[in-house]
Amino acid sequence: MRDKALRALEEYKMLPPGSRVTVAVSGGADSAALLHFLCGLRREKDLTVTTCHVNHLLRGEESQRDEDFVRELCRKWQVPLQVFREDVSAGAAAAGESVELYGRRVRYSRLEQAARGGRIATAHTLSDRAETTLLNLLRGTGLKGLCSIPPVQGRVIRPLIFCTREEVEDYCRENRIGYVTDSSNLSDAYTRNRVRQTVIPPLRALQPAFYTVYGRMLENLGQDEDFLQSQADEALDRATDPPGLQAQVLAGLHPAILFRVLRRFFDREGLPCEETGIKGVQRLLQAKSGQFQLKKDVWIILRGGRLTVLQDPGRLVFEPLAVEPGPLPPNPLAKGRLRLVNYEQFTNLQKLGCNILKKTIDYDKIYGRLFLRQRKEGDYLRCARRGVGKPLRKWWNEQKIPPQRRDRIPVLADERSPVWVWGLGADERVCPTEVTTRFLVIDIEEDNA
Repeated sequence: MRDKALRALEEYKMLPPGSRVTVAVSGGADSAALLHFLCGLRREKDLTVTTCHVNHLLRGEESQRDEDFVRELCRKWQVPLQVFREDVSAGAAAAGESVELYGRRVRYSRLEQAARGGRIATAHTLSDRAETTLLNLLRGTGLKGLCSIPPVQGRVIRPLIFCTREEVEDYCRENRIGYVTDSSNLSDAYTRNRVRQTVIPPLRALQPAFYTVYGRMLENLGQDEDFLQSQADEALDRATDPPGLQAQVLAGLHPAILFRVLRRFFDREGLPCEETGIKGVQRLLQAKSGQFQLKKDVWIILRGGRLTVLQDPGRLVFEPLAVEPGPLPPNPLAKGRLRLVNYEQFTNLQKLGCNILKKTIDYDKIYGRLFLRQRKEGDYLRCARRGVGKPLRKWWNEQKIPPQRRDRIPVLADERSPVWVWGLGADERVCPTEVTTRFLVIDIEEDNA
């Protein structure tokens, strides 16, 4: 194990001399072996080694046993220790996440806190990588997922990444290192455990050199992934046109490169890179303009040859959307529908009240096409039956509507001027009269969801 761990340190330049490293120690064989190995290098490499233990409070007395073991191990080896106690079960329920996902997120957050800008060492092994590759395979992963857990990820290093779990346990026996066993690792309630216990053993029976050939596969796939990512990084540099990306560059990319460019771009914007987002961008590139909602208050917009992300709901940028009677197309400005009714239907609606006239216009008085849009400079509205016309700016000043909200107020306009504005009503120019035969009832509201 030691030779393979030293090779990992050298090959990936994990710990230059003088480094400060915090070791994640659960008390299991892998983390105990890792801590012992790094403590042995303190003098040789001038390392400052500290430890961190996160007690997830999931297994009652057993969780406390693990914490006590780690405390005693660090005391014996004279390594500074920080312990965090986290009620992961309650936290996961409150966050609406799985215990496993929430626990992982909390664990790395606490490790970052303990490391204080130094490096973080975790005890992931080649066996962990194999299990992760198979799990990712079951989820329909791509090349990066097949490559599994990376040896280095930011400031996180994994010195045991070339070692199997058996080699780690042999190291513990040879060096008389005690460790504890997490009983949940023996349960078949977790998919990873089932892969470890029922999938990998038959594979090793078919191929006794399973971990050797698996390691070789990882090396080959890793080289391919590195090359594709380098091509994507170059393409991202070419495409970058702050605050977004040039659509023309994106449209000429191979799908494998485009995916990686968008993954980097979404990550830069603090967004998840999921299949829906990738396919949505591909549709925009084919259409050469448009927008789609990635998630709440996040829109991907292609306009003027530039792909951008809009995340600030107070600064909505929305292209005019041609609309017709019927439900409004999905958009970030308004929701609802436009109802085209005849005289008899309109009369029945009037009997129901609801100030129907304020949201009804004469469909035949619309000039050209009808658009849903934001305010524009110079927009003017003469409110029906008030006999007063003003710029929208003045109407909203009187209503004390904050300036940052005004870009989100729906405006219906034809090719001449606004015909209806949310909160103000219809313009006198298109107001129904006694000779109106087709009435457009505007049942729409701001989309603040």
